[in-house]
Amino acid sequence: MPPLFEHWEQELVAAVAALRSLRPADLLKRVNIDRDGDDKVTADDLSKLLEAHNQQDNHAVRQLALALAEWDFAEDPAWDDRDQPTSPRTAERRARVYSLLRLTPEVSARLDAIAPVATMRTTVISTRWEPWYTEERREASAFYWPHYKDYLLYHRGWPAESVAALDLATTDVVQRISDPTSDNSYRSKGLVVGYVQSGKTANFTGVIAKAIDAGYRLVIVMTGTIELLRSQTQRRLDRELVGVQNLTRGLDEEAAEEFDYAADKDWLDKAFIDHGDDFLARGYPGIERMTLLHDDYKRLKQGLSRMQFHLRDRSKPFYDPENLMPADARLVVVKKNSAVLKKLAQDLKPLKDKLAEIPVLIVDDESDLASINTKNPMKTRERTAINKAISDLLGHLRRGQLVMYTATPFANFFVDPDDHEDIFPKNFILALDRPPGYMGVEDFHDVDWDSEDDKNDPGKSNERAFVRPVGPPPDPDKPDELKKRAAEMQTALDSFVLAGALKVFREQEASLDYRHHTMLVHEATDTHVHREQAELVREVWSKSGYGTPRALSRLRSLWESDYRPVCAARADGLPVPATFEQLKQPIGEACRRIREVGDPVLVVNSDQDVQRNQQILDFDRNRVWRILVGGAKLSRGFTVEGLTISFYTRKALQGDTLMQAGRWFGFRSGYRDLVRLFIRRDPDDNPRRVDLYEAFEGLMRDEVALRHRLQDYEGFHEDGSPILEPWQVPPIVSQHLPYLRPTGRTKMFNAVVDTLGDAGKLKDFYGIPPRKDAEAKAANLTLAVPILARACEPRTFKGRSKPEDPIRDFHALVGVVKAEEYLELLRALQWHPEYRTVFDPTLRFYENLVAKGGLEDVVVIRPHLGKTVATRKLPGLGDAQIVTRSRRNLPRLDFAGSDSKHRDAAERIAGASTKTPDPHADALRDPAGRRGAMLVYLAADPADAGDMKCQAANLSPNPVPGDLAVLISLVAPATATPTGRSVIEWKVRRSTQRGSATIDQQ
Repeated sequence: MPPLFEHWEQELVAAVAALRSLRPADLLKRVNIDRDGDDKVTADDLSKLLEAHNQQDNHAVRQLALALAEWDFAEDPAWDDRDQPTSPRTAERRARVYSLLRLTPEVSARLDAIAPVATMRTTVISTRWEPWYTEERREASAFYWPHYKDYLLYHRGWPAESVAALDLATTDVVQRISDPTSDNSYRSKGLVVGYVQSGKTANFTGVIAKAIDAGYRLVIVMTGTIELLRSQTQRRLDRELVGVQNLTRGLDEEAAEEFDYAADKDWLDKAFIDHGDDFLARGYPGIERMTLLHDDYKRLKQGLSRMQFHLRDRSKPFYDPENLMPADARLVVVKKNSAVLKKLAQDLKPLKDKLAEIPVLIVDDESDLASINTKNPMKTRERTAINKAISDLLGHLRRGQLVMYTATPFANFFVDPDDHEDIFPKNFILALDRPPGYMGVEDFHDVDWDSEDDKNDPGKSNERAFVRPVGPPPDPDKPDELKKRAAEMQTALDSFVLAGALKVFREQEASLDYRHHTMLVHEATDTHVHREQAELVREVWSKSGYGTPRALSRLRSLWESDYRPVCAARADGLPVPATFEQLKQPIGEACRRIREVGDPVLVVNSDQDVQRNQQILDFDRNRVWRILVGGAKLSRGFTVEGLTISFYTRKALQGDTLMQAGRWFGFRSGYRDLVRLFIRRDPDDNPRRVDLYEAFEGLMRDEVALRHRLQDYEGFHEDGSPILEPWQVPPIVSQHLPYLRPTGRTKMFNAVVDTLGDAGKLKDFYGIPPRKDAEAKAANLTLAVPILARACEPRTFKGRSKPEDPIRDFHALVGVVKAEEYLELLRALQWHPEYRTVFDPTLRFYENLVAKGGLEDVVVIRPHLGKTVATRKLPGLGDAQIVTRSRRNLPRLDFAGSDSKHRDAAERIAGASTKTPDPHADALRDPAGRRGAMLVYLAADPADAGDMKCQAANLSPNPVPGDLAVLISLVAPATATPTGRSVIEWKVRRSTQRGSATIDQQ
């Protein structure tokens, strides 16, 4: 009789643990080492275990998934085949592991389903560093990190891939800060770039855990500028790192009554991490908090006694392992407030020489907020107060290490690298990968949309599924605009109630628990506007009549037109009602929860209001089913739990402010299909049109481009020198964010790009002259006609918008022009004045390429489209296709990008490998690798059309040249750079900085 699961799961756990420390090998042989005869575990037994369980509900399966992720990530492992090595994070690597584990196809297939191939990766730009954080060193003192890792796996339910990736990423950070036990300690500064609300706190918690294990004994965490965020961070660290024993150490009965977590539900439910009662006796360090849940740092009442670090051997410095490793660590969680930081510095100063012996880790969360010196260094030597306080604090800490965190790093990149007292990340920059389950910008936009697909299909279109347009803020003197806004708010509130009802339904059907359900209204930063918005929400809510037949009729209509089709396409196996009737009782329960505290609306717009509403907004203590109205206080760092409906209309003029306002980004486990974004998209005929949805898409594309740039340049040359160092990164930012200013002007005083180019990668250059500049557009058409006329040979190519889409044919006219003629066109084309900073570095790249013989000719491609086109007779061209393309309005200045299914053919012609095989494109390649390609579209752009979208079909039968836009996309030969990767040449604004340098991967 086969053994029951529970009779051999521990053997499976032990077998996996042994193989993780050695190498993947026959798994069942290891499981069956001590089992006899009929009691042996078979492949069928393992298959049944995996069919019955997943990572979340079984310890053995979770450990196996963790091992698979670690093997997926392994770089050049000794157990891989030397003759046919596999690459990390690939299906080939996973297949190799399955083969070594001797798993059957059935078991392998099930593991692929419950533990997919781990693909997360951290991009690292770094200077050289002295290796010290070896595996032996880590294992010798590991305590807080393994406890934290288990907490994430078993209490937070993190997938194995995320935990394994966090382990690698935090090691990447810790190994680049200074060895805390070294005589030759140095001060390092680094930056970790994540995504908005994507788990950056977990990363720096892991870094702190590993740093304390390694010997860091003073940890200072600087949060945002409001107490709400500071206390949220304090609680996370207390619950997931500090733990029960450290929190209660030294508490007598009287002090226990004042204990900050005495009435906390998670504390009472034993959800705080537990390190075991004997960990101090076993020689591991304790953690002493210098700040409490609701108490920021204060001058120490006991003088310096709480900051004293005692020596076990007075003949040795404190950083000697004999003194360092048993010593307790101090944890300080402070707001970024100059007065608070000065108090901390004043308490540290009297330690004098001893301070130079204390290894200190400083974590700066939201490091582009308040930390940056916004005073122009070319005009004054003064610093802003918080920047100076941080600089002064670092100045006291010879062994201080600064690790900064942000999702919007642009301000950090523009800090002067030569100012040694400032906070430029001179040692390393790490870009974290998008974690599994994260809902980010690309989940709300149709990236690389195939124009042949149905935009109204919520299963294919993210915009159709999640985005609901609203108009601009109403004029209070115009009743029609106020009425329209009230109607928009009514739909948003109905969505909030209906989504809440669907959460209640899922709780009843699948034993899920939706502790929080929130809606955020963010239209302005002024407090008086918040009051007006809150009154509007309350007024609409009071007139909604929830529970009446009128409201049920509205909700039924919303269900049928919106939620039912989206849930059908995107529920991902979660319960969905078969009929609206099943939602009637859940609607009542959702309304009860929303009304439970009385006023469903909560305004959060100042520290005083935040303090007054602290208990209400404490997502860890309470269930929160509320509508939050706010601005800046809820748009930076603070996590709005359970956020399902967002109503966002606030215009921002800089990229980091806009991106940080995206509170709808984050983890939406169990309710992704219920999320709705009501966002400002002004009508086309509005002369001051604002399209915030479009602006977010532009930011997303720029962010993706930046991350790809960092990947292009990461790593080291054969001689050990970095391909790119952190001080050379700022030009990459300035290249890719030309339309929406990446950060405030007061933070941008640094480098500019001189030359930049890509090999084998198509880039759109659509920043053409303004619509009303008919003369410039006509000049561009005149320049382009001779080259377009050369593209007269019909060809059929292959293309697809996304890797998972079917390959489709598309037709085009092609021709070849010599490099010199091509270069003349690029030099003569006219652009929007603000676009010159984008195109000029690329022009210089092509000029250099032609000069050195790297470009001989270019294939011109004029694709034919099946939709949104019109045919018009043009002088010199005859019948020409005119396409409809969106001209993006302020803050962007360009057109929407090229059709994604045309790009692979252009890149293959230029010699690049793509995921779409295409013999027709391959036939146009130059064997010598000196051929480029250019996609060209002619788009409708009537000069007198104002800001309206211009349909090609609406053009006059004989359009004048000034009504047409020439849109070009360029791809240089794959051989244009020595390794086929990007190359950048840059120069600096200030002569006092380092001279110009060329960064080119060899």
